[in-house]
Amino acid sequence: MCWTNTSTFTKPTIRDAIVALFDPIRIDPAYPGYRDSTGKYFAGGSKITWTEPLKKRILVLDIDTRVPTGSNEILNPSTLDWNSLEMSGGQLVSNAVMNHYLYAQVHGYDYKLYSARSIPDHYNTWIMPHVLHELVPHYDFVVAMDADATVSHLEVPLEWMFNRWGITRNTSMALPWDTEEFRNNKSISTDSHDLRVLNTGFVVAQNLPLTLDMLAAWKDCTSETRYPGCGRWKEEWSHEQRAFSEYIRHDPEFNVSAESIVGISCDDAVGWPGFKEDVHRDYPITECNGNFVRHHTLEKSKTKESSAESVMQAVSRILQVAVQQNLREVWYQEPERRKAEIEAEKGEYGEGIEELNDEAVKFRVVDN
Repeated sequence: MCWTNTSTFTKPTIRDAIVALFDPIRIDPAYPGYRDSTGKYFAGGSKITWTEPLKKRILVLDIDTRVPTGSNEILNPSTLDWNSLEMSGGQLVSNAVMNHYLYAQVHGYDYKLYSARSIPDHYNTWIMPHVLHELVPHYDFVVAMDADATVSHLEVPLEWMFNRWGITRNTSMALPWDTEEFRNNKSISTDSHDLRVLNTGFVVAQNLPLTLDMLAAWKDCTSETRYPGCGRWKEEWSHEQRAFSEYIRHDPEFNVSAESIVGISCDDAVGWPGFKEDVHRDYPITECNGNFVRHHTLEKSKTKESSAESVMQAVSRILQVAVQQNLREVWYQEPERRKAEIEAEKGEYGEGIEELNDEAVKFRVVDN
């Protein structure tokens, strides 16, 4: 009888390898809390909505008009040199792709770099609303991040963060509260309704009918068909961000409940550790530490450092776990010499040592 082996070996993909690498430290979406490497504890959600990984039903998205095909950029076939990578232009985008793509691989999410075309007479960040409107129907969630934003803890999944932030199945969009600056004891970080603006450097959009209507209104805001005065924000700072805070979130058709548009803590998704000290403002500004997403709005040069730190901290923990799980293989401790062994050694060599000592005394006597 002849047996034929029809099984084939499939070479693991980079996703398979990264998923396996992070298995020992990946956090479950329903974990009650997370403790970082400094010992700081972060509570999970008081109400757990997301209990299972959503994997490819989540899209992690970079949207940019800068195409990173130039020298020392991620889409250039020449080997990228990390040490000389600069935090501007296509090299900043390259850094973002590496951090965001790696994070997506760790948790099985889809990832896309969407190279958008500029919109005439609009600041380049206005590309976000129409791209989200295009992509949201294909996923449960689309999570968009600016090029100067990095994921702080690669092992912590978005689903865990959703629970922490109170994102439910009825949430259309979630964005972090922006840093708040005060001049002459008055906040300059509020809209015309005196409500603190939301930052579009990190945006969560869930695939719901209301979300698509919201995104349609946002992308067409400057036409002033629905919102008179929105055209002001075509090129005036803070562009699409201010338009969302000024018009979309106050529209009663969209803000139907406290769950519809969720404000994420500034401390969780804006700034970085030491933000307030680093920006050196001579006026009051809120301290936002980027606990889970570091957004380097005022110091883009720090983006590279944050990306490197997120990788090295994760790898350090992975290796620490691996070493401790394999102590018998990797750690040898020389045993302490027992007293009996020392005495036996003395008994074996003691007489010869005594003779050598006697000879040494004779030499010293002669020398004197």
